[in-house]
Amino acid sequence: MIFHNGFVIAVALSLTTATQAASVAPRATVILPNQIQWRGHSGGGSRSAVLIGDPGKPGIFVQLLNIPSNTISQPHFHNKNRTYLVVKGHWDIGTGPNYETGSMKALPVGSIVTLPAHGIIYDGCKSAPCMIEIVGEGQDPDTMVDKDGKPLPPK
Repeated sequence: MIFHNGFVIAVALSLTTATQAASVAPRATVILPNQIQWRGHSGGGSRSAVLIGDPGKPGIFVQLLNIPSNTISQPHFHNKNRTYLVVKGHWDIGTGPNYETGSMKALPVGSIVTLPAHGIIYDGCKSAPCMIEIVGEGQDPDTMVDKDGKPLPPK
């Protein structure tokens, strides 16, 4: 009988602990589209919204980039790997230091690009606005390159 009471007490304690753990469990963060905090030029250029982390600090970040049509970056690279997901429109991307917009690939919604560290790209939205999600490590600014792929001095 003592074992039986001990078993009941152990079960009761474990249920109490499980209930307490459930009551302090983290809650999901929900951000509706109209709650996204966009930064940048509302009357023209690209706009961005950081969803997780901070691109200017160490650690992983997730960022949305809303790019207007007729906007293409110059060839550049990052020192760390990055992954991109096309969320809206067609994201146009070219690789290598030679800026040839005619050779860019139009990637549809759902396309994923993983760019290794020092991989040179130029990208944007040629004919219509697009939106991409960027997952990367912070403190990794664009490094612009010349036609030979050599880094240009920061501006």
